[in-house]
Amino acid sequence: SNERTNNRIRSKTMFYSQIILAKKGPLGKVWLAAHWGDKKITRPQIFSTDIATSVDSIVNPTVPLALRVSGHLLLGVVRIYSRKVRYLMHDCHEAMVKIKMAFRPEGGVNGMG
Repeated sequence: SNERTNNRIRSKTMFYSQIILAKKGPLGKVWLAAHWGDKKITRPQIFSTDIATSVDSIVNPTVPLALRVSGHLLLGVVRIYSRKVRYLMHDCHEAMVKIKMAFRPEGGVNGMG
């Protein structure tokens, strides 16, 4: 009887994990980032993922998550965060280039000429 109860709990946990980790689920994009790598996830998907909410869902899950699943999800969060930082760095660099071009002197080298 005790083993039957444990199996029921395990199967419910797996079922809830499947709902949470489904493509459209709250942690679906995080799961995909962990397993597909960050190349297959689009820029809009990256920016629609809230890092703080995702981490909170992993650290304080509504249903028990296996330690391995939590580890995979944290890897996904790190990959998404890394992509967000990379995009920000790229955008800042582009803005800096445009600012420099807008304020560069019209003349030759060092404005002499």
